[in-house]
Amino acid sequence: MTDFALDDSVFIQSNISAALQELDILFNTENTELIGYPTYGVNFEQFLWQLSPSPNALKTYIEEHIQKYTFFCKDFDVVVNVNVIDGEYRNIYNVMIILRTDPKSKQAAGFRIYQLR
Repeated sequence: MTDFALDDSVFIQSNISAALQELDILFNTENTELIGYPTYGVNFEQFLWQLSPSPNALKTYIEEHIQKYTFFCKDFDVVVNVNVIDGEYRNIYNVMIILRTDPKSKQAAGFRIYQLR
């Protein structure tokens, strides 16, 4: 059993739950927020403002961070889909991360959707 809670109120009892929480922690952490690991986190704000990336560039960036900074996601086939909505001032990126237990199956064990502006 793995517990990511600070107050012992929530217990993660499956690898899929741990992997999904791991994604949430990674996506909600900016660089330099984690003491001792200044490169942990995704730093999307700076990445999106400086580069105005293509969907493929953002997908590659996300996949690299998932491979580098997650432990439980390595037990699953991770599929990253990025769609772009053209905005007036800057683009909106919809990111869907699907975790599958079998790479050949289309059935998701779990997923997360993030919207980056």
